[in-house]
Amino acid sequence: MAKAKFLIIAGEPSGDRHGADLVAALKELNPDASFYGIGGEEMAREGVELLYHLEQMAFLGFAEIIKHLPFIFKVLGNLKRWMADNKPAAVILIDYPGFNLRLARIASRIDVPVVYYICPQLWAWGRSRVEKMRRFVNLLLVIFKFEEDFYREYNIPSKFVGHPLVDEIKISVSSADFRKKHNLHPQNPIIALLPGSRLNEVKKLLPIMLEATVEFEQSRAVEIVVGKSSSVPLAVYEHIINGRSGLYIMERDTHHLMKHAHVAIVASGTATLETGYLGTPMIVLYTVSPITYRIGKMLVKIKNIALANIVSGKQVVPELIQKDVTVGNIIRELDKYFRDASYYKEVQTSLKMIPEKLGPPGAAKRAAREIVTFLEK
Repeated sequence: MAKAKFLIIAGEPSGDRHGADLVAALKELNPDASFYGIGGEEMAREGVELLYHLEQMAFLGFAEIIKHLPFIFKVLGNLKRWMADNKPAAVILIDYPGFNLRLARIASRIDVPVVYYICPQLWAWGRSRVEKMRRFVNLLLVIFKFEEDFYREYNIPSKFVGHPLVDEIKISVSSADFRKKHNLHPQNPIIALLPGSRLNEVKKLLPIMLEATVEFEQSRAVEIVVGKSSSVPLAVYEHIINGRSGLYIMERDTHHLMKHAHVAIVASGTATLETGYLGTPMIVLYTVSPITYRIGKMLVKIKNIALANIVSGKQVVPELIQKDVTVGNIIRELDKYFRDASYYKEVQTSLKMIPEKLGPPGAAKRAAREIVTFLEK
């Protein structure tokens, strides 16, 4: 393990955060290790030499992936050559299943051990990929306890290490101090707009979020705050907002925004789990290209799309999907949260079960120990 090289692949901002934490934990166990791969600024800050930036890999939906297939195959070919030349101790894959399962197959064929940290949500869709996990992945590190049960059904060993969000979410500022810090009204309820971490998501969802909340604001005094993703340029948000007064773009402090908002309107994804973990009622939006939705609908095997609902084991927060993502529907759900105190409290109470289901702190350190133990064997 001395001076071991690792190839680590994270194709999305949430994976970049989790990858950075894992790299830091592995360095504690093996200070001489070096890391290369695909990621973003956070992995780069931890010393990962980026072969590609995750912004180059930000494809959402089947239609976009098909359009970018030549580039994807070029990246896979270059990574294959890199592995053959550098003989890494392992390739560590973080979520991003369409790309990473292809890379797992390539790595297994040239005898590079494959570790999957934050496994694909095969329990939700793509069960046909389970056999690929069995054949091409040597160590599965899962972040939901129910995933262990899922893989056990297929006789595939996996290790539950807990969810990395538990370590990443740190609330240290009160609501009053948060409002003061960002010059927000001391009493008006905050509506947080979290339109996703991909450029296409923000362009598609932020305009309708804004239209709905600005219209809602005409009947009630609220603070509308847009949570900016680090992976989307500020100019994109400014162009969409187009000089409207009374709107705030928050470039950092997103977890405090989630915590201290009265309601959040959230793009489906990891942010729904973060918002739910912090106990804030939300409205979840999901919209993709028609072809992506039609294909996904044939493959999806679960009732809910929001991670907050999936982890809760029931529908706790409303989900607006495809044609249901309308200004009128968003306003209706907002109005229900603001007018029906018992409903609001019921949602808050149901969200309280999420933290206990994500396991104790220390996911990245447990994952790192599992990786080192596996490689030493």
